[in-house]
Amino acid sequence: MPYRFTKADIISGSIVQSREFDNALGNYVDVLNGSLDRDNIPYVGVTSASCKSGLFQKVKIVSNLNANDASLLPDTNYVTPTPNRLGRLMYGFRYEDGSVGAGGGWQVATTQTIDCEEGMLTIDWGCAEAKTQYWSYWKDHSSAVVALKWGSWQIRIDGNSVYTGAAQFEIMQNSIHRCTIPISKGTHSISVHWYVPLQRDDDSQEQAIFVWWGGQLTMINKYR
Repeated sequence: MPYRFTKADIISGSIVQSREFDNALGNYVDVLNGSLDRDNIPYVGVTSASCKSGLFQKVKIVSNLNANDASLLPDTNYVTPTPNRLGRLMYGFRYEDGSVGAGGGWQVATTQTIDCEEGMLTIDWGCAEAKTQYWSYWKDHSSAVVALKWGSWQIRIDGNSVYTGAAQFEIMQNSIHRCTIPISKGTHSISVHWYVPLQRDDDSQEQAIFVWWGGQLTMINKYR
């Protein structure tokens, strides 16, 4: 707990005014009555020496997670020498490739495990993502064939969905998703999934529709 300064020291043998004594003692009483209870310090959690080791929480962080390069294909609507307005090619997942297929299904971004104590588990997933939109490229500088796509994210624990994010339409953004749920003691599997909509009849199979990179998965187990 934070240290609270008192108006006067309580010293054995001192002769003080009773009101000064009350003011000094009141600081300690306020802390004990207002800050220490079974919600933040468990029963027998404090011994005569110190708090038990690892009493409150454990944290696991997995960073530098990226989409599999082997699954990323170029958007052939970009043409040289000016592939797009930034002069770069767009690489990402395309319809009809091995992982996405026709879309409309959840794809695994990462799967991790964490050993938990009974309590609460907070899961935080963050990454950068990009989706091609009709104003981000053109084919031979003029084309009616465009990509107007969205993506979504889902978090699962032991195969059960505990969070599903809303559709994201931004071309490029930092995507952050977080949830907190009760958790039982034991080893649990945490998986993160991404989703793109079903392919339409007029969708070009040459379009890179979605890509993510730089992911970090943070898992915080709070218990008492």
